[in-house]
Amino acid sequence: MWRLALTVSLLCCSSEGSVSCRDENNGEVDWYILYKTPRIQDKGLTGLDYVYIYPAGQNNVTSQPNKKLINDPNGILANTLHPLFTPPPNFGFISYNDQPPDYMKKSVSSSYGHSKGVVMVQKNRRGVWLLHSTPHFPYKRDKNHFWPESGASNAQTFICVTFNYDQFEHIGKHLQYIRAYPFDHHIPSGFYKELQDAAEKKNPYRTLKTHKKPKVEPDKFQQLVSSGGKKFYSIAKQRSSKVEVGDLYVTISEKVNSDVDVQSWGRQHERDGPFCPTNGEKVQNIESVKTGLGEWDAGDDHSKWCVAVDQNKPWTCIADVNRAKTQYKRPGGALCVKDAEITNIFKSFAVSVEGCSGPRKHGH
Repeated sequence: MWRLALTVSLLCCSSEGSVSCRDENNGEVDWYILYKTPRIQDKGLTGLDYVYIYPAGQNNVTSQPNKKLINDPNGILANTLHPLFTPPPNFGFISYNDQPPDYMKKSVSSSYGHSKGVVMVQKNRRGVWLLHSTPHFPYKRDKNHFWPESGASNAQTFICVTFNYDQFEHIGKHLQYIRAYPFDHHIPSGFYKELQDAAEKKNPYRTLKTHKKPKVEPDKFQQLVSSGGKKFYSIAKQRSSKVEVGDLYVTISEKVNSDVDVQSWGRQHERDGPFCPTNGEKVQNIESVKTGLGEWDAGDDHSKWCVAVDQNKPWTCIADVNRAKTQYKRPGGALCVKDAEITNIFKSFAVSVEGCSGPRKHGH
């Protein structure tokens, strides 16, 4: 069925435009971040509205509320995912999610990463990496059925970045590092081997000849440059002598050399408290969030993100795992950006934080 759709697209649909992150009007954009509200009826939150963070001119970032709902078949996500619905020439994709669409009836082993996203790319041209936190998404390769019915329940985050083809070798490596579970994919021969291996679920921690873990673990902090020239960084959990994989946000705090405040799923079983070492960077939990669309607590928020506390190190990371002991042995990662305006926007979202010295207002 996929090969038939691809053949039809080569004959009739190549004029649809290049693979790119797209806005609500279907215009190409270099990157964007969405923060979707949860559904809380008594607060007037539908669970389908979102804050849209995007580049506004040179070196400027701004945010605004949505004009179309997130499940709109002509909205921002549907526009971005259009290549999945009508594939262009020389196209490959990986849809990965440890919670695949329910109709697929797939049970995913905990040896795979707690990670969710879509990679779409045209060979030798451009592509998109859309990292998110929404179970069962994208539901189907159909613009009228891409959004899961369950998707409105909790707050979620999405980050989309447009990359040139050469960056997808590194993105493929990242998908292997986090052991992403591809529930739907098509990577043609001739594409980067790293993408093919990710689609085929090959374990990067075992060599093909010896089937043993490598002695030296590769550096999992990779610089990626968007097609518009903005620097992003993919990061995956590092193994340590203390735990097999551990807390992603400890890895992030050590890499950016700052305490970090973290929003992750508030109802997660065995949700962990703040990480407060005597020496070293702290990891603290955000307890409630407020955007221009409303306010909610971490129990209604399935998003995963963190910000550096140090104002001189303005890092923001959109991540894929929770701060929970049940997930510390699972792989996971994040896409990070060093940008003061983005970090200030996310810091403004945090109302209260469970800090190492007790509850506090963010930034105080």
